[in-house]
Amino acid sequence: MDPKVEYKREGMRMFNDMWFNIGERMTDLVFRMEALDEGFLANTWAEANAQHAPASSPMTAQQIADLESVDQMGQEESKPEPIRNKDKRVGRNEPCPCGSGKKYKACCGRR
Repeated sequence: MDPKVEYKREGMRMFNDMWFNIGERMTDLVFRMEALDEGFLANTWAEANAQHAPASSPMTAQQIADLESVDQMGQEESKPEPIRNKDKRVGRNEPCPCGSGKKYKACCGRR
């Protein structure tokens, strides 16, 4: 028999077995399902439809100006300094600074 045809038949048989097993699992799950408690459904519905109190009145222009002035008091016009590595750059063939004794390229430089 042709190996290609045999391969196709085996694949189709495996697919049909998988399809059958999926159907068996699904029917198993359907029959094991439990009915939901009515109290649980009522509580969930009540929580979903809960009404919340409206927000307090918006701030007045004077209150906004006071907050902005307080924010600006602590701020100075300065640029943040970039973070720089102060250590000497390690060459690839130098010993690793972690202390393992290996070359940097075979230790921490590999990352």
